[in-house]
Amino acid sequence: MKSLEIADYGVKLSTKGKTFVISKKDGKKVNVSPAEVDQIVIMTSGVTVTSKAIRLALDHGIDIVFLDSRGNPFGRLFHSEPVKTVETRKAQYLAILKGEEEIPREIIKSKIKNQANHIKFWFKKLGIEGKDYKEIEGKDDDEATAARYYWHALGRIIPMKGRDPESTDPFNVSFNYAYAILYSNIQRVLQLVGLDPYAGFIHKDRSGKPSLVYDFSEMFKPVLVDYPLVSLYINGFIPNVKDGILDAESRKKIAEAVINAMNGKVKDEGGDVRTGIQAMRAYALKLASALRGEEKFKGFVKVW
Repeated sequence: MKSLEIADYGVKLSTKGKTFVISKKDGKKVNVSPAEVDQIVIMTSGVTVTSKAIRLALDHGIDIVFLDSRGNPFGRLFHSEPVKTVETRKAQYLAILKGEEEIPREIIKSKIKNQANHIKFWFKKLGIEGKDYKEIEGKDDDEATAARYYWHALGRIIPMKGRDPESTDPFNVSFNYAYAILYSNIQRVLQLVGLDPYAGFIHKDRSGKPSLVYDFSEMFKPVLVDYPLVSLYINGFIPNVKDGILDAESRKKIAEAVINAMNGKVKDEGGDVRTGIQAMRAYALKLASALRGEEKFKGFVKVW
């Protein structure tokens, strides 16, 4: 996916003919063709988007995502024609009511495999001694224990003292922000294949919380968020956090890393090579198909 990120305060997104125009506070203007964009991400307040720019985006199938300062999407505009929506959602709700176990088990199994492989990759690349990834493997029935081992192992790669979403340290804040970007993209692909992003199997349903988005994202977090963030840190990136919020430059850097990862190629255990975005859509289609009883769901696992 080719993403146009707008992270500077005071920017105006308008149009000239059939082209987007990005006007900055210093008077500079940049023209961008809709053919070069799949998604527009507004990453800060103080950005003006004209109605003509919105119309041009929707006419070209470009969705517009608005993120708050913590990276959480508070709004999105997109044009779509979901596939078999009624049939798929009926099957989804029925599976939840019946206490479907196989799909959530496969999601967790795939997540843990990706976590173990991610740790194994960095230990080998950096020459770190130990078999920490072995402690993660095989914990399919104990996700919490696998997660503790995973974040402890990451702490041997980067100076991070465990995973705490409520923490205001630079690492945890960065992961929160990057995960929010992933959630935004996953919500889009789930809706496009006709699934209800608010009706999940693993995370508890809470008003306004897209629990299926959180469920589905578990398979992709180690590959499309954790890996690019660790790469940034290893290469000297230090996020700047004030009052628990990343500054604009840090948000832009993190967003670029995650979006590049989603645009990059990944190979799954089935041998298919796709971009991260294409993989998310492909597995969303597989999930919808499995719920309708058309095939058995097998989760996403990257071959490193």
